[in-house]
Amino acid sequence: MHGYLSDAEHATCFHDLLSTATETAFEPYESFYGDTARIAQLSPGSFAGKVLSADVGRFCVRLERCNQVVEKEVSCGSDMLVFNVCADKNRPRLSYNGMTDETDWVLVQPPNAKSVLISPASSIQLTVEVSYQFLLQQLDSMPEICDWIKRLKKNGEFLRSNLVANRLRDIGRLALECSQREPWLEKLHLVESNLVLGLVTGLTLSWLPHKDFETYRRPSALSHFQSARRLLLQRHDALTGTDPRKVADLGSRRTIEKAFSELIDMGPVMYARILRLNRARRKIQDGAYFDRSIGDIAAEEGFWDWSRFTSYYRKQFGELPSETRSSQERMKACA
Repeated sequence: MHGYLSDAEHATCFHDLLSTATETAFEPYESFYGDTARIAQLSPGSFAGKVLSADVGRFCVRLERCNQVVEKEVSCGSDMLVFNVCADKNRPRLSYNGMTDETDWVLVQPPNAKSVLISPASSIQLTVEVSYQFLLQQLDSMPEICDWIKRLKKNGEFLRSNLVANRLRDIGRLALECSQREPWLEKLHLVESNLVLGLVTGLTLSWLPHKDFETYRRPSALSHFQSARRLLLQRHDALTGTDPRKVADLGSRRTIEKAFSELIDMGPVMYARILRLNRARRKIQDGAYFDRSIGDIAAEEGFWDWSRFTSYYRKQFGELPSETRSSQERMKACA
């Protein structure tokens, strides 16, 4: 793994890999190492996506692409260091916790971190997870890097290093390609060793010339967005017809609207409605709710007008709620 592949070669590689993947609905998931994700479709229309993943010893790699704007709320595992990088510079940039990445930016997240990812339509996201304690052991000769990793903030830090970004792309390519070969498990230890070597040398070589990684301050709008978002998740009408400052210390209504517009290109009221639609969709798809009527589920999420709910739902997901329920019932019957 030389770590110096061109961006064009990386992009071609990932496009080829995704072409072999099966379609996915990007449902909420829990990874082998305990990461969990809640996913909401923000842009309207039918959803189409692809995911490839590989578990390689103490590494887990995940490659994702979909045709819609997606918000993913991720909670990291208790012993995982997570690296996020854009797989193709010619695709739209990703937004992590309110900051838009660049080709040579890597978001590094410590164990138990929580983040909100906004993935534009057609963007390709690469996530590489590695055992936290295992990586620290491999870096024991570089205490400065270990100290930096141990000081990572809860939301993670951006690292600007083209070398590390490309090494992560190499790691992702190697893991995903090997996982599709037979019998690749016989070479699992060798593959894991190559992944460790690539990551450790990348971090070390990037650190030495600069004596420190370059990190970036998040935009001030992020704190307003996060506070308002938490409130909306608890009560979708919290910002409607009320001065937000009487509800929580969020700042002026104009400040909140500006923060939402800057970070997700929509207002808080529309955002809250889309979150409710996504929650309703998850319940409609959940077998535990099959004995509940769709109307009751809609009412639970604050949609009292049936015709308006079905109109919003079809515009957002490209199908009627009854069609969603029917397709899930058929899948369950065939399972």
